[in-house]
Amino acid sequence: MRMSRRQFLLSAGAVGLDLVAGRAQADGAPQAAGPPARMVDFHTHLLGVGDGGTGCVISAKQRTHWNYRYFMTMIGHRPGGVVDDEYLAFLVHQLRSSAVSRALLQAWDCRYDDRGRMDLAHTTSLYVPNDYLFRVVKRHPALFIPCASINPKRRDALDEVDRCAALGARAVKVHPPTMAVDPGDRRYRAFYRRCAKRHLVLMVHTGTEHAADIVGNDWADPARLRPALDEGGMVVAAHAGTRAFFDREDYFPHFRDLIGPYPNLYCDTAVLASMFRWRVLPEMLRDPRVVGRMIHGSDFPFASNALVFWNRLRPSDLVSIVAERNLFDRDWKLKRALGVPDTVLTRVGGLLKES
Repeated sequence: MRMSRRQFLLSAGAVGLDLVAGRAQADGAPQAAGPPARMVDFHTHLLGVGDGGTGCVISAKQRTHWNYRYFMTMIGHRPGGVVDDEYLAFLVHQLRSSAVSRALLQAWDCRYDDRGRMDLAHTTSLYVPNDYLFRVVKRHPALFIPCASINPKRRDALDEVDRCAALGARAVKVHPPTMAVDPGDRRYRAFYRRCAKRHLVLMVHTGTEHAADIVGNDWADPARLRPALDEGGMVVAAHAGTRAFFDREDYFPHFRDLIGPYPNLYCDTAVLASMFRWRVLPEMLRDPRVVGRMIHGSDFPFASNALVFWNRLRPSDLVSIVAERNLFDRDWKLKRALGVPDTVLTRVGGLLKES
């Protein structure tokens, strides 16, 4: 890879600063040699706009969001290209060329009305059908583990759990703020019970959301996961209820409060090394109980940002991570440099019984 002038200057400066600093690391964390073995990324997104016959939808409102332009630039979209195919090719190439062995790949369900019928007209973010997910996984079984997405408001939710489990799903994703669903509603206990019976990990978005249009953050409070946790299945609070530095809501303490009474509760590290959450990961790493429940997830394609952690990294590590073009590798390298232990980076495989 050709190094840009900016990267060269940063690198040269880093070498000198490393000598001055005596190569001290943030928090005294030791630098392990080589990547951890058998890493599985628990939080990877399948995306599309529907131009490839995939059934995917990105709403008109979502297309005005800043991250849509980022998305199109990232995949190298050109006029006349098929966005869905371009994104999948980009994702496959990035994963194959990384040190990550496999990724749990997520679909994304839409909103449903009060009668449990699909409501794409009021879905103001995105929709990635389970059928498209399973087609992708069938094409790349060595790379991807299927994570279905099922809005518990849909009238066929229990049947869809059974269908997706039969097709090989290992997890189910629910995103309350975009799906307009309250995970704490006890009417959904049958849904949670069915997921547990089918040995499907239930992943629920928690914490503030800024990448998609939402109905509000109240339903993203980990405290609302109690009905799901009471059904006994494994529940992962995606993002651990954390917030961006400018948010007033902070639900992370509620996640921490649930660790003691619920041994089936985990959190992932998705988006926790991003530009807006630079305060979060250092706080989490100070609590051994939290570290014991953390599993690795990148939130691909949303990129980590090493520059906001400049004062916590060795200068040479900062330069190396900034120069890393592979988003999977950039994410785990940054988190490890910040002190995330390899047990967290490799925990997903054990929980999903991946070899």
